[in-house]
Amino acid sequence: MNKKITIKSISQQDKTVKASININGHEEIVTTLFNENCAPYISLKSIDPYVIGFLYFAMNYGYDIESKLPISEELYYNLHFHFIDSLIQANPNFHRVQINAPLTQANDISFNNKNIVATGISCGVDSLYTIATHGKQSSIPSDYKLNALCFFNVGAAMKGNYEPSALIEGRKKLAQTFAEEYGYKFLYVESNIHFIINKYAPYSHVENHTYMALFCCLHLQNGIAKYYYSSGYTIKDFSIIKEGNKELDAAHYDLLTLSIASINGCKFYSIGSTTTRLNKVSYLCNYPPAYKYLNVCVNEVQNDNKCFKSIRTILEIDAVGDITKFNKVFDINEYQSNFNWYLRRLYIDCKLKKDPLLQEVYPYFKYKISLTFKLKTIFSIIINKLLRKNG
Repeated sequence: MNKKITIKSISQQDKTVKASININGHEEIVTTLFNENCAPYISLKSIDPYVIGFLYFAMNYGYDIESKLPISEELYYNLHFHFIDSLIQANPNFHRVQINAPLTQANDISFNNKNIVATGISCGVDSLYTIATHGKQSSIPSDYKLNALCFFNVGAAMKGNYEPSALIEGRKKLAQTFAEEYGYKFLYVESNIHFIINKYAPYSHVENHTYMALFCCLHLQNGIAKYYYSSGYTIKDFSIIKEGNKELDAAHYDLLTLSIASINGCKFYSIGSTTTRLNKVSYLCNYPPAYKYLNVCVNEVQNDNKCFKSIRTILEIDAVGDITKFNKVFDINEYQSNFNWYLRRLYIDCKLKKDPLLQEVYPYFKYKISLTFKLKTIFSIIINKLLRKNG
C-alpha cells in the first residue's frame, strides 16, 4: 500500500493560514504567514497550494495525495494527464502520484481584485533582470508590467530551526526597500512546509524551489493574474532527467512546471530562459537600480567578494560592463587590488573543477591567464595538498 498525504482542513485566522496534514499517520500543521498587503488575495477555496507544495516530495518518496477538500479541475487535469507522467517517463523510479479529491471548476471560485502582476525579488541577477525588463519603466505592454514584488521565505536559506536567519531578514529588508523606493506593492509569504518535508526526507531547495514559489502564489489566487518566475537556465538546458543521486534542479524544467500551474486565470511565465546569464549581467550594467541593490552573496547580507556567487558576479560585471558603477554593492578596491586572486579562482573553478557556470565568462579573461600563470597555480595546489597531507 502506498504512503499517503492527507489534507484534512485549511483555516485562516487574520493573516495566518493553517493546514492540518496527515503524512502516513503522522499529524502535521503547515503554517503560512502573510503580510498585510497579501490579505485581500488569500484564497482557501482549494487544496491547490498543498498539492503543488508536496508534489515533488510525493513523487520522489512514494506518496499519494488525498483530501475531502476540492482541487481545481484545471490543476488536476494538468497534473494527472500531463505533468506527472512526463516526469515519470524520464525518471522511472519516481512514484506515479494518485490525487484523490473532489474537483472544483474556476467558475465555482470567486476571484476578486485579480490585477496583480508580480515577480519574486531576491535582488540577484535573474531577479533584477526580470524587474528591469518587465518593470514600470520597461517597454512591454502595460497589462504585463509589474505592479508587485514578492519575497517568499520558504526554504531558500533553511537552517536547523524555524526562526528566520539573519541572511533571510537582511534580504527581506533589502527587497522591501527596493519595492518601496520604486513604487511596487510588497507581498511577503513565509511557511514551514519545507521543515515538515524535511522531517520525512532530506529537503532540497534546488529540487523544490519552483514548487515552493507556486505554493505561495496559489495561496494568492484571488489577486495574482500574472507571475514572472526568474529562470536560472536557458531553454537549451531544459531537462527533466534526474541523473543518479544528483539533484534535479527545478530550474531545468520550470517552463513545464509553470505551464501546468497556470490555472484559474493566473498565468505563470518563465523569464530569462531565452538569454544567457552574461547577457542578463550586461543588461543590468545599464540598469541604475542594480548599482545599489544587486545582491548575490550566499554567506552575508552584503556581498562579501569571497563566496562563489560574489566572485562569479563581479567577474561577469568586469567582463561586460563598468565595474566601478557597482561600488555600493561590491568592494571594488579589494577586487582590483587582488585581481590575480580572482583570476586564479576563475582558472581553478572553470578549467580544473569544470564549473559550467563559469564557462561563459572565462573567454573574457583568458588572455590574462598565461601558461606561466596556469603552471604556478597548479604547482601551488600540489604544494598545498602535500603540506596538508604531511601536516
